[in-house]
Amino acid sequence: MSNIFTDGLYTLDQAARIAQVSPQLLRNWLGDTPSRTAALERKMPANAAGVIGFIDLIQAMAVHAIRVHKNVSLQKIRAAVGAAHKRGIEYPFARNHQTFLFSDEVVIKILAPEEILIYVTGKYKDQQLIPPIVESYLIDLSYDEQGIANEYSPLSDGDYKIILNPQRKYGAPIVTPSGYTVASLVSAYEGEGSVNA
Repeated sequence: MSNIFTDGLYTLDQAARIAQVSPQLLRNWLGDTPSRTAALERKMPANAAGVIGFIDLIQAMAVHAIRVHKNVSLQKIRAAVGAAHKRGIEYPFARNHQTFLFSDEVVIKILAPEEILIYVTGKYKDQQLIPPIVESYLIDLSYDEQGIANEYSPLSDGDYKIILNPQRKYGAPIVTPSGYTVASLVSAYEGEGSVNA
């Protein structure tokens, strides 16, 4: 069961901005529109407030990277998620993984806690000589002991970095080591009129 106190909390607009997609596209991927079948297995159930959790956000970033890099259909992505689920693997795109495309078939290689190769369909089943799809956001993720994403750090400069951690301030972007949210710092800047003030 999802818990906003530990799973992060993002409006669709916030999540869409972070994942670099439109809110409508994100709704479609999550199955929040009656005419669309979800491409992702949601961790936070659909709700009247229209919010999603950290794991849902990370999965959306994966789908965006896969679709931008190789224009993989949502049907193939749905099949990949379904194949992983049949093997007892929830949220495969939020895990430490690599995604491959071989002759337009999607392959997911789960890297931790143990290596698992999930081939969805097709005549090339279980082939392993496949170059990975570039999912550049993966280098900015940290994982828990089950290999599931638990922190995203999209920006850093020296000792300072911005993190999204569902355990801290509902997953809002935070500047470390200060612990202030990005929204608080932007508000202070706008209120004072300059960085020095």
